Amino acid sequence: MQHLLLAVSGMTPQIITETLYGIYCKTPQKMPTAIKVITTSDGKDRLCNTLMGPDGHLQKFCQDYGLPLIPFSVDDVLVPAGDDGKLLEDVRSEREQAILGDFITGIVRTFCNDGQLAVHASLAGGRKTMGFSLGYAMSLFGRPQDCLTHVLVSAPYEEVPDFYYPTPATVMRTDRNKNRHYDLSRAQVTLAEIPLVLMREEMPTDLMRRQDLSYTETIERVNQALQLNQNTASIKLNYDHLTVICNERPVVMKPDCFAFYSFIAHDTVAYPEEGMEPPLEGMSMANIQQWLQQWANSLLPPAQRAQAGDNAESVIETVDDYLSRMPDVSTPASLLKNTSDNGILIAGDADAANLCKKLKHLWDRLLRETNDQLKDALGQRLAEHYQIKTVSKLRISGGKRPLECKGLMLLPEHIDL
Repeated sequence: MQHLLLAVSGMTPQIITETLYGIYCKTPQKMPTAIKVITTSDGKDRLCNTLMGPDGHLQKFCQDYGLPLIPFSVDDVLVPAGDDGKLLEDVRSEREQAILGDFITGIVRTFCNDGQLAVHASLAGGRKTMGFSLGYAMSLFGRPQDCLTHVLVSAPYEEVPDFYYPTPATVMRTDRNKNRHYDLSRAQVTLAEIPLVLMREEMPTDLMRRQDLSYTETIERVNQALQLNQNTASIKLNYDHLTVICNERPVVMKPDCFAFYSFIAHDTVAYPEEGMEPPLEGMSMANIQQWLQQWANSLLPPAQRAQAGDNAESVIETVDDYLSRMPDVSTPASLLKNTSDNGILIAGDADAANLCKKLKHLWDRLLRETNDQLKDALGQRLAEHYQIKTVSKLRISGGKRPLECKGLMLLPEHIDL
C-alpha cells in the first residue's frame, strides 16, 4: 500500500518537513511516497520557493536522513479557483471559505476512494477553517488505514524562521529578531495523532462517489441519514424505472430484485408485522406456481397486473414483454433468462420437491442481492431502514428452528405502491 501525505498549508511550508520528520521517527514504515498540499496562491509560491528543487528543504531532509527523494512539484500543490476563475490568494470571506471547504471535501473524497492508498492528513498548517475542513472531511471519508495528525514543535524553534526539521548534526540559526542562535538538531518535534470518528460506513454510499456535492450538501445529506427513524422512513415504488425511492433517494434495481422488493412491500402493507415466510419444504406444484406468479406479477404496475393471466408462465411472459419495451433498463430484458437458479423453475420440471429446493435458492439469492443493492446505493446505516428483514418468526411443527418471516420495518402508510 502506498502512503500519501495530504496537508493544508498557508505561509508556513515548514509543517511539511516537520510532519515528515515526525512520521520518520514514529512510523518509518509508513513514510509517504507522495505529497499533496492544499493551499492558496500565496501559499503555493512559498511552498515552491522553499521546498522544491535541489536546494529545497524537502530534498535536504531526505538526504540528511538517507531517505529516497519524495517527488514534489507544482502539480502536487492544489489551489482552488474563486468565482472569477482566478486562484484564491487567501481566505478572507464566507464565500471563499465555502469554496475552499468544497475543494478540500472533493480532494479527500477522491484520495480516500483509492483502495491502494493510505492517507496521512496533516492539519498543522493553513488557516483554522482549512484545518477544520480537512479534519471533518477525513472523519466523513476516512478509512481505518488513514490518519489525521498535528505537529508540535518545542519552544523556541517555532520562532526560528529557518527551522524546517531537527537536523541530524548541529546547525545554528537565529531567531526572528536575530538576537539569539539556536541549534536546530536540539529541537523536539512531536507528531500528535488526532483520533478520527470514522463515519464512512454510516453515510449514504453515493456521497462517497459524487464529486458534484459540496461540503454543505454533504453535511446536510449525512445529517438527514442520521436523523432518519422508523417514523420518518418511507418508500415509493417507481415501476417505469424499476426504482425504489427511499425518502427521495432513488435506488435502481435489477428486474428480479425489484419484483421481489415489490412482492415483500405488498405483503408488508397487507399483513403488517407478520412477514412472509420463505418457501417451505413440501410445497405443492400449485403453491410453487402461485409463488412465482405473485413474485413476477409484483414487477408490473398496478394497472397491468390484472392483464397478466392466472398462471406463472403467462405472468412471466407478460413481464418479459413489459421489460423488453423499457428503453432504460440495461439489465437482461427478461425476468428469468441468464440466471442459473430461476430459469429452470418453469422449464417443465414436474418434480415438486426439486422445484421447491430451487425456489428456496431463488428466495435466498433475491433476499441477499436486493438488500445488497440497497446497501451499495445508500450505505449501511441508511439502508437499514429500507432493507428486507426478519419481522417475526414462525414455528413449524417438527421443525428444528422457527422460520424467519421477512418484511419491511416501515409503517404501512409510508409504503407507496
